[in-house]
Amino acid sequence: MVEYKSLNDHELTELLRNGDHLAFNEIYKRYWRSSINAAFQRLKSKEEAEEVVQDVFVNLYMRRSQIQPKSSLEAYLNIAIKYRIIDAFRSQKLKESHLESVITHQQILPLQPDQEFEYKELREKIRKAADQLPDKCREVFLMSRFEQLSNQEISERTGIAVSTVKKHMHKALSILRKDFKDQQIDVLAVCLLIFLST
Repeated sequence: MVEYKSLNDHELTELLRNGDHLAFNEIYKRYWRSSINAAFQRLKSKEEAEEVVQDVFVNLYMRRSQIQPKSSLEAYLNIAIKYRIIDAFRSQKLKESHLESVITHQQILPLQPDQEFEYKELREKIRKAADQLPDKCREVFLMSRFEQLSNQEISERTGIAVSTVKKHMHKALSILRKDFKDQQIDVLAVCLLIFLST
């Protein structure tokens, strides 16, 4: 009987490459915590770190027959985490860029009568969700969306750095997006516009 705890990275990798599920379990137990810590150092969010690491381990298992670590397995996982975070940031940036574009240019199609009630309800939900934002985050969000102030103008008015203003906006949009994760991003953008125009 194989004693998986006593195996080194290379031996575990070889077994995993051949489809040994118990080898994967040992790798998971051995490197889950350190992988979470590595992801957390970059993301500063336990939930996001766990999500990224989960994706990395799922990908490790799905591609087990192809993995060929050039150094240690831990280094291999850390590199995978780094690139997964970069991909996540890039994806998030694209989503936010699209949302910002829709909001900035107010690309709104006239509502059909049967959509008005649905959007009115969603608008109220957005209003309530915005009320739950942290104080400074809500202040920056409202200045940006209600008063149409630029990041520089918000910085000058509040006395906080432009980079901090951007972080607050990122946080506000992330919170709202989580609250409305079942809604399409375009629908959320439209409803934000309706909300902000009232």
